[in-house]
Amino acid sequence: MSPEIATVGPAMKTRLGPGLLLLIFLLPACLTAAGRETPYEKFQRQHVDTSGSWEPDPNRYCNLMMPRRNMTVSFCKDLNSFVHGALAMITAVCGSGGTWHHEDFYYSNSPFQVTDCQTTGASRWPRCIYRGDICSKRICVACKNGQPVHFARPSVCGGP
Repeated sequence: MSPEIATVGPAMKTRLGPGLLLLIFLLPACLTAAGRETPYEKFQRQHVDTSGSWEPDPNRYCNLMMPRRNMTVSFCKDLNSFVHGALAMITAVCGSGGTWHHEDFYYSNSPFQVTDCQTTGASRWPRCIYRGDICSKRICVACKNGQPVHFARPSVCGGP
């Protein structure tokens, strides 16, 4: 049997074009590659919101964003913070926009608008329920190669 012909039923045959064959073989590889993210990309997915029109209700915001950013796929992530601002400004915390604190940790020189999302007592995976709180505060991040890769509580950098 030719590799371009597939049996669909007991006596049915259908012809698969070269484009479809290519898609069948390349799709799994593309999905695997898409599943790998760098630490900087993971930081962006989990902690950065550059959209200028984010949801003003912090509870609704958290309950929309946590699943949207894949943080409720196999468990309810207990606590997460979203920093609202330009990616360049957030990344600058690892350089001129921040002050080295210790090890790889930098404390932002200026405050950012931050939404903290915390699970409620009613959260039971797969139904994750979050309570949100919006505030303006300096952020503490761990940096590698001039890029933020981990968001830390401000107290890690000596903040409140």
